[in-house]
Amino acid sequence: MSTTGRGPRHPARVPTVPREVHGSPPPTLRAMVGARGPHHRNAPAAAPGGDPGDPEVARAVAEARRAFPRWADTPVAERQRHLAELRRVLVDRADTVVATVNGETGRLPADVVVAEVLHAAAHVDWLARSAGRALAGSRAVAWPLLAKRTEVHHRPRGVAAVLSPWNYPFLLALLPTVTALAAGCTVVLKPSERTPAAGDLVATLLTEAGFPDGMVQVVHGGAEVGEALAAADVDVVSLTGSPATGRRVAELAARRLTPVVAELGGNDAMVVLDDADLRRAARAAAWGACFNAGQSCVAIERCYVVDTVHDRFVAELERAFDDLSVGGGDRRDVGPMVLPGAAARLAGQVRAAVAAGARLHRGGSPVRRGGHEYLEPTLLSAVPPDAAIVREESFGPVLPVLSVPDEETAVAMVNDSPYGLSASVWTADRDQGRRIAARLRVGAVAVNDCLVNYAAPGLPFGGRGASGTGRQGGVEGLRAYCYSQTVTDGWVNPPRELQWFPRLAGARTWAGAARLLYGRGRRAGHAPAARPR
Repeated sequence: MSTTGRGPRHPARVPTVPREVHGSPPPTLRAMVGARGPHHRNAPAAAPGGDPGDPEVARAVAEARRAFPRWADTPVAERQRHLAELRRVLVDRADTVVATVNGETGRLPADVVVAEVLHAAAHVDWLARSAGRALAGSRAVAWPLLAKRTEVHHRPRGVAAVLSPWNYPFLLALLPTVTALAAGCTVVLKPSERTPAAGDLVATLLTEAGFPDGMVQVVHGGAEVGEALAAADVDVVSLTGSPATGRRVAELAARRLTPVVAELGGNDAMVVLDDADLRRAARAAAWGACFNAGQSCVAIERCYVVDTVHDRFVAELERAFDDLSVGGGDRRDVGPMVLPGAAARLAGQVRAAVAAGARLHRGGSPVRRGGHEYLEPTLLSAVPPDAAIVREESFGPVLPVLSVPDEETAVAMVNDSPYGLSASVWTADRDQGRRIAARLRVGAVAVNDCLVNYAAPGLPFGGRGASGTGRQGGVEGLRAYCYSQTVTDGWVNPPRELQWFPRLAGARTWAGAARLLYGRGRRAGHAPAARPR
């Protein structure tokens, strides 16, 4: 999107990156994104102009700051109309999204459509339909201000900085950007240096949807540019990345006391009880561990199975893993690893687990096909609980299975992790599943399913501990880009209030009032909650 006035529409800092028009990317862009694919042997290319530490971040923030008052004053209903148009544009340009993401990452087209196009359209649709209700002011009965009219409003914070990752480069750049826009903020977007074209495409589609010039600035570069943006004069930071990156961004933002919404990954667990549908659970585990080649924050990374059904469940897993196909075709199941060397790193962790006593049932080896790096879908059992493949976020198509004597042990082992993003519980007793869910210290739990919570745009998404702070999605995620403002005005305004100077009562009188209002014998209760106007 443009950064100034009525000039030609283009994102900041990318004058040499050609725009897609309707249909596939132009040849120049196809060549550029192809050179950045996972098979490229050199260091990942940064987008043109990404000189770390240059003044472009400050300029982009200043442009977004200048555009903010106009956008903040835009009625929410008008913002929703732009979002509804973006939903239509997004669906019409699905082929461009697939071509761009596939070109930069090598990800399977079906994965891109399911995880990036469909999810993005669902979230944009929710914002287009629900932002007005979520951001509406509310009336509150505020005891003891009964003679006052009291309202709670949600005001846009200002300029939002969005730092997005490479694993879902379009989706995770688009969602925080459009959520901030729906709230009335302007945005400075810094996509991953590995996937710059996906970030550019977000700006392109916003322009095509009719969003005004200047609402979104795009800056490119590596960690230095991301740090400069986190430390800049912005009003809220949204980050999707690693815990190490999250700590660094939080440290920089804290210097200005800038709030941070951080989604930092997970080490998600699956709990299988003895009454579970083992075949369904095994099929879900294979999908949950291997979708997008396991390069998802909500991927199943460890599985705890009650020992009475352990062997039967592992046999079902073997059959499910045998059915997986690996490669780059449209009907394949498991695509390439995006980061160079990731397959070899994970294979090393698998070998270390086997050396420590784990049993390797399937996979475990890195392979190269068509210039891409893959890791065979890998199934392990009898894995030591302290193995790196269990304790760390593997970010690959690997499933370690651990036998436990009972659900109590399973709950304890799930919670014995610095991460706390999501989990799943598998049992025929749904009430028992919900009871176990309440004991798991994670942000989302699915009973007899997995990876589904994120698909519902009206739900908050996020974790605890090393999985991050704050929430994305739903009303809570939308209001993260707002600050709450209470407004009171009197129904009746007497010449003076009792508490004003000069004092009309001393400490004894006010202490008596406290006993009368809040002391022993007063019936417990509270004022009614705020209600929409």
